[in-house]
Amino acid sequence: MSRRNLGFKPPRSAGLPRVRFWLLAAGVLAAPLLLCLQFTPLVETRSQLSRAEAVRVEGLLLDSAPRTPGLAGPHEFSWNQEELNLLGRHLLALSRMSPEWAAQVDLRDGALGFEVSRSLGFVVPVYMNLRGEITQGDGPPALTALRLGYLPLPRFLIDRLMPNLSGEMTSDEPLLAEAARLLANIESVQLGATEIRFNVHWDPEMLARAGDQARQWLISETDRQRILEYYAVIGRVADEIPDSDRAIPLGRLLAPLFLEAKDKSLQGSDPIAENQALLQTLALYVNEEDIEQLVGAEAAEDMPAAKFVEVRLQRRQDLAQHLTSIAAITVALGPELALMLSTAKESWDARHRSGFSFSDMTANNVGVTLATLATRDRESALEIQRRMSEVRSDSEYMPEVGSSRDGISAEDFSALYRDTASVEYRQRLAEIQHLIESTRVFTGL
Repeated sequence: MSRRNLGFKPPRSAGLPRVRFWLLAAGVLAAPLLLCLQFTPLVETRSQLSRAEAVRVEGLLLDSAPRTPGLAGPHEFSWNQEELNLLGRHLLALSRMSPEWAAQVDLRDGALGFEVSRSLGFVVPVYMNLRGEITQGDGPPALTALRLGYLPLPRFLIDRLMPNLSGEMTSDEPLLAEAARLLANIESVQLGATEIRFNVHWDPEMLARAGDQARQWLISETDRQRILEYYAVIGRVADEIPDSDRAIPLGRLLAPLFLEAKDKSLQGSDPIAENQALLQTLALYVNEEDIEQLVGAEAAEDMPAAKFVEVRLQRRQDLAQHLTSIAAITVALGPELALMLSTAKESWDARHRSGFSFSDMTANNVGVTLATLATRDRESALEIQRRMSEVRSDSEYMPEVGSSRDGISAEDFSALYRDTASVEYRQRLAEIQHLIESTRVFTGL
């Protein structure tokens, strides 16, 4: 007799309802995620900035800064829509977020629309698109609309994510606290039909503190220890300098510091990390800064301050400061930003101070070259350690600048080179770089 005839029923799987439940739950959870993704970008990726566009960015930043940046006081500047988008492209390039990221803004009277696209890099092109609007009524600008892909964010969620753009935020985190204070110095923002106008209270001391906090935030606990160890090396060298010596050449510090880095690398430490810490510590000492500005007060508490001795390069303190400062910026933020800051600083001097200096530019380019090669890869880092530990004179890594033209006014610079995008100016920089790469330390690297 068959089982069918006996009324036998096969047992139902106890796990089937559970599987269906989880499939349903997964579908419910996946639906919002899928709505956030799209197959086309809101903003197409743009090419890298041309040299002319980079020069324009440099000019925008110079025009936006006070004529006397060392003095506190009210300051006003404005950017139009084209300038905002140009600055945005430059920021994405410097932060290495492009070409994956692209963004643009649309300025209207009393409102600023923005669109951001992020390529997710799948086999099939998929993008995360963000579209929003910042509007201004009687008060400060506020985020009033936000859409992620096809999914509009509800009002309560927008308010929770970003209550307003007025800078009214607090934090126990030192870096965020300084950022909050900087935002609080923005006294007003006006969204016009053709431009955004900023009225700020310029506070150079607050900017310096924020810079210190940003540097400390970028430094890991391991790197703090490395910095303290290199600072101790500097302290030992400084103690050996007779009080009768007013100054020492930069090489007097470079050789023992890179010898220390080489020894650590031979013992298994990461040569790139060692070189990064070394260059940051050296810049701090040469520029007469306190060690706690780099590692924080707690880490520096038990470290005695190194005796300060003026450090010179080719008998000039400013050249040593230029080289070491730009090298530290390069290892922290990359050579592109370092070179932009270098050129911008000289352009600023041409406008408002001592004039454009090719001597300064040479020292800056040496600093960028040194930092780039010291952190490019393991082999390059080790070779730089070997060569720099044997340095005995400035000429081994720095071309002679005695014949360089310095103190060039903005008018004279324009007559000679037009601007920093011109063929003549680029040729002059290429000549300087050739001289740098012909020195003993950099030959063949």
